Formats: sequence, C-alpha cells, structure tokens
Amino acid sequence: MKKYWKTILISLIIVTTIGSYYIQQAMAKNVSFKIETTNGDKGEIDNLIIHASYQSVDIYRSLDISKNGSTNQSGSFIGELKVRYYPVMFQKYIQEHRKFMRGKEARPGQYFEDEDRLIYTIFSNKEDRGYSFTLQIDILDKNTNESSSFEINMSDQVRYDWIDERDVYVENGKIKILATSNLNNEEELHLYTVDENKKELEQDSIIAKIESDEVSRAIIDISNDYKKIQNENYFLYMVEKYKFLEDGEREIISSPMYLYNYLNNEEKEWTIPAELKPYKHSIILQGTDIFIPVRSTNGLVLNRYNIEKNQWEEPISFKYPSIANAKEKPSIQITDGKLYLIDRVSDGHLFLIGDLRTGESLYEGKIISENKENRDADYSLYIEQIYNNIH
Repeated sequence: MKKYWKTILISLIIVTTIGSYYIQQAMAKNVSFKIETTNGDKGEIDNLIIHASYQSVDIYRSLDISKNGSTNQSGSFIGELKVRYYPVMFQKYIQEHRKFMRGKEARPGQYFEDEDRLIYTIFSNKEDRGYSFTLQIDILDKNTNESSSFEINMSDQVRYDWIDERDVYVENGKIKILATSNLNNEEELHLYTVDENKKELEQDSIIAKIESDEVSRAIIDISNDYKKIQNENYFLYMVEKYKFLEDGEREIISSPMYLYNYLNNEEKEWTIPAELKPYKHSIILQGTDIFIPVRSTNGLVLNRYNIEKNQWEEPISFKYPSIANAKEKPSIQITDGKLYLIDRVSDGHLFLIGDLRTGESLYEGKIISENKENRDADYSLYIEQIYNNIH
C-alpha cells in the first residue's frame, strides 16, 4: 500500500513540474498590441480601453489595449485566472466598494446600478430543504458607502434544480429580477417582483415554460446585452425548439420571439423578417432599438427596428474588406448611440466607431501587433469589452 501511494505522489510531482514548466514558458512569451489610427477623429479613442484575450496553441493572455499599446493584466498564472473571471466592470467595483463586493459573484445579470445605488441579487439553496431557495438582496448607498440587506424565503412547494439570475430592473420601489430556472429538464423564464419597502416577494410571473423530450430539445435565448447593468425598459427573448439530425446538425422546429415591456408588464410576439432569420442569434437590444448585424466580405449592414415606432428603420452600412468566414466573429458593441466594431481583416483587426444617428463613420483604425516576432501565426484575438477609462 505504501508503494502504491509513493507511486501516486511521484506521478503528481512529475505532472506538476512539467505543467509548471510549460506554463512559465507560455507566460514568458510576451505579446503586445496597439490601436493605430487610419482615418477620422483621433479623439474618439483618447480614453478607450479594449479588454481582449489573446489565444494561440499554448498561450493565453488577457490584455488591455489602447492607443498607447497594451498591458498584460497579470504576470502570473493565478493572476491570469483571476482576470478571466473578473470582467472589467467588476474590477472597478472591487476597487471602489471592496467591502460590499466581498464574497459576491461577478455576473452582470445579478446587479443593478444607477448614480446612487448598487444592488446585488442572488438565489441560494435553503439548507437541508432539497431544492427550495432563498432570495437575498444587498443594497449599497454609493453616497454614504453604507449597505443594507434582506432575505426572502421562497415557497417550499416550488422547487428547482437551479435558478439563474439574468437581469435586474429597478423602478418605483420595485425590484424585478429576470431569471431562468430548471427542474428535470423543464426550463422556465420567471420575472420575480420584490417590494423593496415591504421587503417581500410581491409576484412570481412565469413568462415562458419549455420542456425537452426524447426527440426534441428547447432553449430560452435572451438577446439583451448581458454586460449592461443599467435599466433597459424592454427585453427580447426567443424560445427555440430543435432536434438533432444523424450528422449532429440541428433542425429548428420552431423559434418564436417575444418582446417584454418592464414598465407595464406587457408581452407581445415579435416577428423577424425571413431574410434576417439566419442572423437571429446575433440580435442586440439597446434602448428602444433592436439591431441585427449582417456581415459579409464587403463589411457590415446594421438592420434596425424601433420598438416605440413599431417599424424598421433604414439599414446602416459600414463598408470595409472583412474576412467573413474567419473563426473570429466580429465584436459589436452599441453604447450611447455609437457602434464599436472590431473585425478580422487580412492584416490584423479593423476598429471602427460609427454614429448610429447619422450612419457616418467617426473613426477608423487597426489593432496591430507591436512585436510580430512573439505573435503566433495562428492566433485569435477575442474582444470581451470596450470601455471608457475616464475616472
């Protein structure tokens, strides 16, 4: 028996040593990028930071790229892991509200923020009660830096395998939590309404309910930008039912889409034109507009539907020579009436900023490698977030 454990110990030491060696080798190889302007207003990128991950066969790098170059977010393997699980917005929260953020998960769908408050919500299993849950809500007053917390016991008769928070909407003393739940492969989309003053659950509305069987599968797909934690008055979701064919491909059985209004709790089916259905998984909902980007080798066409006008607007086109079949999908972010687009082109990555009100290009540039000798030929640059670094 001792010999057996000795063999295991030696094997673990060997594996750990070899693994550490290759990790150190991969970490030692530095890669660097910067934004180079080709046209437009350079002031558009003065304070912009592109949070990206560089990946090749044996290297993973988390980078912050600006006009001045790029910085590695960490210098150790543990540091790299930390950056992967803490998006940029949460690094800021941890720095400014360390006490409040202690022990909290870094998932945008659990938070709400405005000028005065930061609110965190989480569903947790009750101890020794199977699949029943409690809802905890923590509220930080950003002006005084004081926080409060309360907990709501969900009904023991309503049980789930898990509950996943997807969005938090706050208005007039009501905290509305959009969440998906699952029990025995039956998924539900809920809107939980909490009365903040009474600290009690006012309503649990089941918006959609689906069930998978031996032949078909079903999923609920929410189109809102998961990185935004401010109020959006609408959310758009799709209930897609499909089955797997013998070659492993999916055959779509049905995929209706629904638009929900938080303000009046009204829902209506939203119909997408047939020619845009192949791009339904790329939908972006921003404010009162639904955007459907369509990419080609000639650039990008941004189709736009205005919710309040109940009509399709004139599409906006941005022309550039992209590699439309590349394994990297374009990064598209819409913020404050501007389109931020990063796409793979023949000699790097194009970076474009467009004005959605006028359809004009405000800025064009490229993300270029500063040390090509360290860059692997077969690399990918995944854009996670573009943010303004004004403090």
